[in-house]
Amino acid sequence: MLILTEKPSVAADFAAALGCKKTAGVYKNSDTVITNCIGHLFALEEPKHYGLDFPIIPERFDYRTNPAVEKQAKFVISTLKAHRNDNILIATDADREGEVIARECLSQAGINDFSRIRRFWVSEALTPDVIKAGIKNAKPLTEYERIAQQGFARQRADWLTGMNFCSYISNAARTKLAVGRVQTAILSAISQRCDSIKNFKSEKYFEHYGLFGNRGTDKSCCGIYFDDGNKTGFSDNTRGLKLSSCIGQRARLLDNKVEKKSQNPPQLYNLNALQKDAFKTFGYTADKTLKIVQSLYEELKCVSYPRTPSRVMGSGNVELCRRIFESLCSSQKGKLYRSALEKSDISLENKRVFNDKKLEAHHAIIPLAALPDNATDEQKNIYYLVYDRFMVAFLPPCEYEKQTVTVEVSDYKFRIAGKKITKNGFKEFVQWNEDTDGKENDDEEESQPLDSMDWNNLMLSEIETKEKWTKAPPYFNEASILSFTENPKSLDESKLDKKLVGLGTPATRHTFIPKLTKYGYIIVKSKNFYVTPLGETLLKAVRSSSIRSLADVAETTEWEERLDENPVRFLNDIKKFVMDSVSKDINIEIPPEALPQHCDNKCPVCGKEVRKGKTNWYCAGYKEGCKFVLWENVSGAKLTEKDVSNLCSGKKTGIKHCKSKAGKDFDCRFELDEEKKIKFVFEEKRK
Repeated sequence: MLILTEKPSVAADFAAALGCKKTAGVYKNSDTVITNCIGHLFALEEPKHYGLDFPIIPERFDYRTNPAVEKQAKFVISTLKAHRNDNILIATDADREGEVIARECLSQAGINDFSRIRRFWVSEALTPDVIKAGIKNAKPLTEYERIAQQGFARQRADWLTGMNFCSYISNAARTKLAVGRVQTAILSAISQRCDSIKNFKSEKYFEHYGLFGNRGTDKSCCGIYFDDGNKTGFSDNTRGLKLSSCIGQRARLLDNKVEKKSQNPPQLYNLNALQKDAFKTFGYTADKTLKIVQSLYEELKCVSYPRTPSRVMGSGNVELCRRIFESLCSSQKGKLYRSALEKSDISLENKRVFNDKKLEAHHAIIPLAALPDNATDEQKNIYYLVYDRFMVAFLPPCEYEKQTVTVEVSDYKFRIAGKKITKNGFKEFVQWNEDTDGKENDDEEESQPLDSMDWNNLMLSEIETKEKWTKAPPYFNEASILSFTENPKSLDESKLDKKLVGLGTPATRHTFIPKLTKYGYIIVKSKNFYVTPLGETLLKAVRSSSIRSLADVAETTEWEERLDENPVRFLNDIKKFVMDSVSKDINIEIPPEALPQHCDNKCPVCGKEVRKGKTNWYCAGYKEGCKFVLWENVSGAKLTEKDVSNLCSGKKTGIKHCKSKAGKDFDCRFELDEEKKIKFVFEEKRK
């Protein structure tokens, strides 16, 4: 049997479980051979490969070898060809991406008969027992056809929109600009938030609080004044003097309501939730958190697979969780939780943890073993977030009584709220509040104890008026943008009530902010995201063009729904959308101040200023028809400011280290030919 994995570390896990030894680049025993990819060994071909006129919409999508892993790609394909008539087990990651990676390899090896191919599909950490059980329960590859269709449809749709629309808008702008099916929608959301803050006008309002006490005692409580419309905030302070005139008067009890409530422990982490808490606790970006937790999974093998959207476990994971909980409680760190062993609810009755209906491709992120002593401080920080969340998830809820008392003083009503905890539950071990996405969570008045108050002997002793101001929504940051992509809201007021699916996937959401920053569309200041003039210029052009749906959050999520429903129809719709959109003109004028920087050089063609774009240098006379341009990347070598200065003044550059189309390295200098295009100049070898 031949086993194909997605990563070298997974191949090593299989080898350890099956007793295979490494020989000639593969793991082997008497009846098993294990080889591995290194992520995507193949990528979709570049547009120029097809030789088609714009727009580029191939009838068939071709693949090329990823240059970074060319050697491994050749090795995997030769191994697959050698074992094409044997049983094959596909053990790439159990998701759309993993399915695409495997099928790319099968296609490149010319294997289209799947009758002897099975699929290993588990989300648990790859312990020997899990691997053996997964091999035993592997299903025919043909049962995963729909997942493959969805994966390929997403991949090709992103290629079609990215390649065509980037060219479409870059040609209009005379500089390279990037747009994307998800990233432009996220940029639009950040822009709208920035606009809301910029245009927000803060308004002053007043709240009035009454301090009440029992005569002859030191018992007291606080309540807020409200009018007949249940309003507590007022635009003027006219009520303050009237309320103050009631000080010293007796309060009459109107209502005393007690509700029994409970607060459940937090759910287990998925990737999004872990990234948000890591940012709030340690200031880590989403990308950094993923890299750290990935190292805990792959290298230290002490947490489960991290790129998961699920916050639950499967019904078959009860015993696994029980073993892990008890094992971790016996560790030095676990002393805190030992007393919780008897209180924990690790059973199928605990639907907040074990719920097959909410389980997606992978279960929640959980610890699998104690943290090794050689872990870094950053690994410790992320590990113990996962550790504490796992231990607390099985504990009882915090139970409390919420008391709401209404009293009246001379026709003025006050609401007094309090809370009394009756059972600490999980809060014996950790304090936790729901994610408020930047909103205030001030329940100081509600937390006051009220059970000892004598409501029949209550006097108003003081009035406090608080001057407050309405607040603008907060800027997006790493945590709140993850919340938004997971549960997006439409930017169109007419669609605000519609429930939208997530933007992107848990495995890709961390990539969009680094991309938008790299392209110069946003900047990060004090952890907040701001759209740059270049980003606003791009959005203005997109929103007023045939590709406006790229900047529409609701329409972008609707595409995700279509992908799930019918991947074939979804891809055909994308092709039609591309074809129709690029047939219409788009206008984009990038003001000089929107460009990141410029270069003090004169165009060798017309003499006008040479400006710096995102990935090129271009002539300021492009509106008059000058087509002079120098791209930053030339055959793998990067042009510097000094190189551009030399070229524009008729000189050669320094020696550049380049790579040919065949992948061979070579050295040369650059200079401009008679048409003012770059040509290679090779040094004569000394005899």
